[in-house]
Amino acid sequence: STLSSSSAASDVYKRQNLDWRLLASQIYQESKFNPNAKSWTGASGLLQLLPQTAMAYNVDSTMLNNPEANLMAGTSYLKWLDGVLTQSITDSLERHKFVLASFNVGLGHVIDARNLTDKYGKDPTLWTGNVAEFIQKKSEKKFYSDEVCKHGYCRGSEPYAYVQEVMERYTHYVNPVSYTHLRAHETEAD
Repeated sequence: STLSSSSAASDVYKRQNLDWRLLASQIYQESKFNPNAKSWTGASGLLQLLPQTAMAYNVDSTMLNNPEANLMAGTSYLKWLDGVLTQSITDSLERHKFVLASFNVGLGHVIDARNLTDKYGKDPTLWTGNVAEFIQKKSEKKFYSDEVCKHGYCRGSEPYAYVQEVMERYTHYVNPVSYTHLRAHETEAD
């Protein structure tokens, strides 16, 4: 099943023109590459899609554990989120953080956090130290009940940690430590 999941991921990232390393990091975060994973919220499959999200991309709940169907629906949703955010966040690497947070907690909560960030004089186009700070504050009544918030309470620590972990793993995938480099350090230590 893992081999077929890996093959499906490879096919999908090529068709959707996505960075496979970012997609792999996200799949690991969501399901640890288990196509049969199911969360307490009812999300299923490699990208842990909710049935209503999958249906928006023509994947019914009986297909959520099919790796290719789950990845096609999930990556289509990721591409949609990216398209929504492209105009206001032009830096693609920065935008990935917002897309990930939106995938995790919902676009509405991210928009609320951006509105709060702007209201409090920070940059709503930057994640780290800006919107990330306010997504965490969306679990505090003072912030989630603010007039600029339309989507209420969210457990802001979850999307904050999600973005941080996916991006950290992605950075390791992009910049792997070479075996030769490791052997050189072992030799020096001897």
